[in-house]
Amino acid sequence: MAEARRSLAEAYETLATEPGAFFALLEMGDKQGKRITLAEPFAEQASALMDFASGAQLVVHYKPRQIGDSTAALAWNFWNVYWTADPIRCLVAADSTDTTDALLPRIKEFHRRLPAELHRPLDRQNDNELLFADTGAGIRVLTAGGRSKGRGWTYQRLQAEELAFWPNDEESWGSVTSTMMDGPGSQTLVLSTPNGPGNLYHRMVLSARERQQAGDPTVRFRFFRWSDHAGYRMEPPANDDWMNDDDRAVLRTHGLTRAQVYWRHEKIHGPKGIGTAKFRRQYPLTLEDGFLIGEGCWFDADYLNDTLAALTERPGELRIYEAPSTEAAYCIGVDGAWCSTDTEKGGDNAVAQVLSHDGRQVATLATNRGGELRFAHLVAELAVRYGKARVLVEANTGGAGPVILRELQKAGIPLWRKPLGPGEKPSEKPRPWVTSHGSKEEGYAHLRQMVNGDALTLNDVPTVQELLHIREEGGTIEGRDGYRDDHGDALMLAEWNRRTLHAPVLVERWQVRERSPARGGLFHPGGAWRF
Repeated sequence: MAEARRSLAEAYETLATEPGAFFALLEMGDKQGKRITLAEPFAEQASALMDFASGAQLVVHYKPRQIGDSTAALAWNFWNVYWTADPIRCLVAADSTDTTDALLPRIKEFHRRLPAELHRPLDRQNDNELLFADTGAGIRVLTAGGRSKGRGWTYQRLQAEELAFWPNDEESWGSVTSTMMDGPGSQTLVLSTPNGPGNLYHRMVLSARERQQAGDPTVRFRFFRWSDHAGYRMEPPANDDWMNDDDRAVLRTHGLTRAQVYWRHEKIHGPKGIGTAKFRRQYPLTLEDGFLIGEGCWFDADYLNDTLAALTERPGELRIYEAPSTEAAYCIGVDGAWCSTDTEKGGDNAVAQVLSHDGRQVATLATNRGGELRFAHLVAELAVRYGKARVLVEANTGGAGPVILRELQKAGIPLWRKPLGPGEKPSEKPRPWVTSHGSKEEGYAHLRQMVNGDALTLNDVPTVQELLHIREEGGTIEGRDGYRDDHGDALMLAEWNRRTLHAPVLVERWQVRERSPARGGLFHPGGAWRF
């Protein structure tokens, strides 16, 4: 008897500290009516569980439909409330009653099918909650925007299902999160397929991704492509008669198998096909698929989305895609900003884009820290390294442009100047670029012609993402859906600069004048310049 008690105690210890061992006991029914457990999770579920167990307080998942992410999250939260000695409460909030009606029965099934010796006594079990008598811990499931709104409990854990589809998402999210309290095991999991741009979920994806890239350990973001899910493929016919131009483009651009492309083709065009636009949102293949609005987009969204799929994102302020060459000429476009001198908080983004004479995006500099003088010195160094590149700076009154221009002039950097107009005397000082409604439209019209005509080689992920969300509304061209347009503006200025760039010539090595050093620069020993 004593040995049996000892064995049971050891089993309890293992299950309470090793979630994988507990998951193997959680039985559930799959869509084919088979009994399954999480002993061998899908690849996506394994990745999800790693995120949940990372210690991050906020986990945001951007996913296609039906990859088992929600089941993994339920199992993770169930383990947390089942083995805690504290009265931890978990709220699972979903977009519709159909979703909530499927979630709570699964939680109850987890508990009911555990071995009898592991059963905890229940204090309460009804249509929307499960509460354990011995610890006071429990789980409640509700529909976001519904009447209950989670009142009556305070929660330390939240599982937000399909946030992109919550009715009145801002109000519903505020109502749900107002019940959240910090405590042992506090964590928020946001799991959703996308539902177009500009909503709360889209902004949360952008923020979580940016924070993770900045090294914030409290946030985990993960994007699941539909093509990574083993179940999303279908044996195609022997010939390729079923393929259309879109199928061939997807096969070529994304490196999919014929079985994956045929599955996609049938989901879009088959008897129960949902069409291309809906497919992109329910089964994203790129980061931007679920947030695209093709209509009204200034640039060709399909072209840019395919371009984005082939790019690899690079971190850091300075992103080098091609080293300088004496066989090329270069120009730079600068969208300046009053970068904050507060190195912790940062400020508005200042961006410089470097183009080669033949339209290759060879480098991007983007920073919101250190002040406009530091940015000006970094641009000067960038121009030096790219063969005394000519720089076009937006010089609107009241902006940082005039300050940046002054610093570049001190450093001896060649500057673009607006050509003299009819009747202007050569002795008159040419004017710098000033962005107005008319000049911006003219510049973006030219950039659109170059981008859509595949005349530019774009390499920078943030740049392409911004271009995808630049639209003209109310006569104004700017970034929409929560995206900035500073990378796009700088690219537009660089391309306008390139229009009059001379043919490449061999250039001599030269240095920035000593009187304007770039403190904390990118190129001095220990800096960030790397090839």
